[in-house]
Amino acid sequence: MATILVIDDEEMICSLAERILTRDSHTVLTAEDGTSAISLFHKNHKSIDVVLVDMLLDDMNGIEILTELRKISPNIPGIFSSGNSYNNDDIPAELNCHLYFLQKPYRAKGLTELVNSILTTA
Repeated sequence: MATILVIDDEEMICSLAERILTRDSHTVLTAEDGTSAISLFHKNHKSIDVVLVDMLLDDMNGIEILTELRKISPNIPGIFSSGNSYNNDDIPAELNCHLYFLQKPYRAKGLTELVNSILTTA
């Protein structure tokens, strides 16, 4: 069992990810924007094992959020999620360690397999 922080400005996506991951015996924390995600992470970083973050939020993008979270916990695994295509060239080199991508819309099996794979290798 692990704790996953899901950050997405679409309530439906947060709820879906929470249902999928809870069914797989994980604890899920959710945040709807970067500011609340950073605050939540700061308070709970010792118990959070993986972060799933939407690439484009209203107040910050996924890169900015993960950069801030890694100032608190440098090795936290991050999963970027987006309906747009992923270009590794857009990601600063210092973020590429322990970084994964999950294309939206994602399926339950894809999400749980990726999270469990990350947890197994961490």
